[in-house]
Amino acid sequence: MLKKYRLYFVAVLLLCGMFSCAFSGGRKSRDTAGPERPAEESAGADATLMPRADPGYLQYLERQSMLFKSSDMAKVVSGSGIAWRSSAAGGATGLLNHADTWVLIHPMTMLTSSQSSVFSQLSESATWPVLREIGAAGLYVAPIQGSGFLWAKGRKGTDTGDDVVQYEFSRTAGTENQYKRLMQGAVGNNVLIGSDLVPAATGLGPDFFLALRGVREYPGIYCMVEIPDEDRKLLPEVNAEAEGAVLGPTQVEELDRRGLLPKSMRDELSPLSRAGGWAVTGPVRGVDGTSRRWVYRYYRNPTYAVLNWEDPSQAAHRILSGSAVNQVGLQGQALIGLRFEAFQGLEPVVEGGGSGRAFSIEPARTAAQSMGREIKRYGAWSWVRDDGLPLNVLNDFLASGVDYIFDSVFSPAAEHALLTGDAEAARFTADEALRLGVDFSRLVHVMPAQDGINYALPSLAGGGAGGEKAVALRDTVRAAMRAAAGKSAPAPVLDNRLYATAPALAGMALNAEPASAVKDIRNGHALLIFFKAMQPGLLMLAGQDLCGVLPLPSQASGNDRNSPEDTVRGGYGLGSVSSMRAVSTMGTARAPQLYPPPDVQVHNKDSFLRKIGAFLRPRRDYGIGRGSLLARPATKEKGSIALVTRLPEGNALLLALSNFSRSTVTEVVDLAGVPGADRISSRVTPIVAGGAWSLSGKRVTVTLGPWQGTALVLGAGPAGASGKKKADR
Repeated sequence: MLKKYRLYFVAVLLLCGMFSCAFSGGRKSRDTAGPERPAEESAGADATLMPRADPGYLQYLERQSMLFKSSDMAKVVSGSGIAWRSSAAGGATGLLNHADTWVLIHPMTMLTSSQSSVFSQLSESATWPVLREIGAAGLYVAPIQGSGFLWAKGRKGTDTGDDVVQYEFSRTAGTENQYKRLMQGAVGNNVLIGSDLVPAATGLGPDFFLALRGVREYPGIYCMVEIPDEDRKLLPEVNAEAEGAVLGPTQVEELDRRGLLPKSMRDELSPLSRAGGWAVTGPVRGVDGTSRRWVYRYYRNPTYAVLNWEDPSQAAHRILSGSAVNQVGLQGQALIGLRFEAFQGLEPVVEGGGSGRAFSIEPARTAAQSMGREIKRYGAWSWVRDDGLPLNVLNDFLASGVDYIFDSVFSPAAEHALLTGDAEAARFTADEALRLGVDFSRLVHVMPAQDGINYALPSLAGGGAGGEKAVALRDTVRAAMRAAAGKSAPAPVLDNRLYATAPALAGMALNAEPASAVKDIRNGHALLIFFKAMQPGLLMLAGQDLCGVLPLPSQASGNDRNSPEDTVRGGYGLGSVSSMRAVSTMGTARAPQLYPPPDVQVHNKDSFLRKIGAFLRPRRDYGIGRGSLLARPATKEKGSIALVTRLPEGNALLLALSNFSRSTVTEVVDLAGVPGADRISSRVTPIVAGGAWSLSGKRVTVTLGPWQGTALVLGAGPAGASGKKKADR
């Protein structure tokens, strides 16, 4: 009889759970739609009327949570030999040997045919010839996990997919079977797949809702503090439990005085324009029947809650570890991006001045070290995607366990050179990086896309060499950027971030309508890719580069636009059919494109794709990605910059000279004093033959037209590279 009643009780609980899981907003998705709160859980004006949290609802939330599923992921590794294989063969160089050029796809910006997912569209046969044409052996698709957008009832704006809340694939990305088909196609075409780890600031989803209800260790996932009843009068009114209201400085200071919050965090001392702060929730009845209000740390806006890496429960660490096991061990991804910028400076400021008031990159570096080592043990490579790191910390990160890091040496310095025709900032940062001994072969050179171009300029923030000169140059660069952006629309600027694609930058520099200057814009766009490609390290092209995507017109997103970055989130397609669609399945409008669809460009010898492929393939053949940057020889024109790289095989040097100005220049590059210059012979191989050149001793004279570059191999290059077709850039 007792067994019978137990079975009956379990059945009732399961039914309660099923009926309490209605999806918000009338939309349903297998992994991203969020449940309505049961009526008895709604936070009314009088929190004392709220009963305990509904058990069925809590069960449903936990089954969807990352912390719960991280235990299953841990079982894949625990007790096995996986963690001891260290199968990321050859260290960082191993990846460069196979895939030194990648194409990055943001699922929310990619148009697909009919109702296809991004995985289905990419697995079509048209994808692989496009990658082969440009010498790319890596396909990076991110973010692909479930989004918190549909869990938030009544949220306005555009679903960008960046507010990750689940391990499962988002509806936009596709299903597990569709991902397997993509992987099969990638393996058959010798292409690697990569994506982002769960970021340091997640969306508001099941784990967050369980934390609000005080369920076990879930509050330890986030940087959050429970506010006692007697102190709630200091908080603003919030109607919805997860509708975060930002706390003002006065409120934070008073909570600090009462010992609840730090008055100031070190990330607020950063010169890098990081947006973040404290937000407060509405009242929520917990699993124990207690009504609580929480204050939590957010990044960018209150819909991104910051994980607490240093909580003793290790809950955040377990979530990230589960993500690593899932993506590397189960999904077979080869390159994993770490988005840990929200971790930087998460330490209270020590009063009394001194070094205690200095900006800190912790615990971001510690988290990167731990996750980088873990990812490597499972057989993949990692890179730090933060685009705002000062140059003097790059080596610290690279020494900590990660394999690669975002190139903040030349980004945004290279983009700014294209925008203004002045390469002074690029020359300054190159000299500083060489002085610091930065290993350029471990940098990832990324083209601008939906994340915009970061003009925080950490390398010019006064912390490195140059002092006052660096600060003055930073102010000059920012002023020039704003002046150029003000002449062109749409080119929004927010928090020192310019939201524009590479073709849009070239159009802004010309101050011309794109339709009337396609050829010139194409030349400027190709020059920016050339400059980044002729350096050691990984090259990460954006899908927007292949199509020549321009920002959306200001009216394209209507009233739903919730941030300036939406202007460069316009849709594009890699295939002819999808490129013609007016809107994506998730409502992203098609952006203007300067170039034909990539699958058409492959067959046109004069296309942009064939143009950049002509120097991207030699990049692979000569092993430029595995080279060592040796020097930046002096140049006299303000738009010129020269870089010398020692190639990994033979005794050859690579001289790459770029002219970012809109006029013809002649430069005499003196290589005397460059290590290895004494081995230069009369043997010169132009792999990118822009302009005219001549060699006399250790001096190379080069004449370049507007937005033109040249790359010369001086001496005997690698054995397999001789006779390769040279590119006309």
